[in-house]
Amino acid sequence: MRRARVIADLERWRFTSAGEPVDAVDRNFWGVTFAADGDHFYATMATGGHHYLVRGSVRDEGGVVLRDKVECPSLSPDGGRIAYKYPLGGGRWRLHVFDLRSGADVALAEKRSIDDQAAWIDDDTVAYSDGHATWVTPADGGGRPQLLIKDADSPTVVAAGRAAS
Repeated sequence: MRRARVIADLERWRFTSAGEPVDAVDRNFWGVTFAADGDHFYATMATGGHHYLVRGSVRDEGGVVLRDKVECPSLSPDGGRIAYKYPLGGGRWRLHVFDLRSGADVALAEKRSIDDQAAWIDDDTVAYSDGHATWVTPADGGGRPQLLIKDADSPTVVAAGRAAS
């Protein structure tokens, strides 16, 4: 990312689930979010009607499936949690946060269907767009959504000279 050039095609890399290769012809990836080290990443891998959260490494050219029903992951600044869209069916989603250390998962206070890749404002706050404005809500599932910017779309956070998704 530092060189602003393509370094890989994830669809050519090796990913496994429970130790078995996931190499189906319909496999595709999106919603990539990188750790601060620039090597490790998380992404959505879709195949067979499922949307999996994968953890990968650029250096290792592959990774592993962590869980199902995760779309558009966004890694927290502290590297410990993933904000994501949980599919409810019928083209509807609910924003959630998954703790990578404990495995705990919490639905965020936003109850509307949000079709956006969330962005972390800080370790405690998630931002997202409803298609008309940008909102923020606590990452712990408490509180209430708050309007951040009217007439704004999908947020991007830039901190300390680096972009966070």
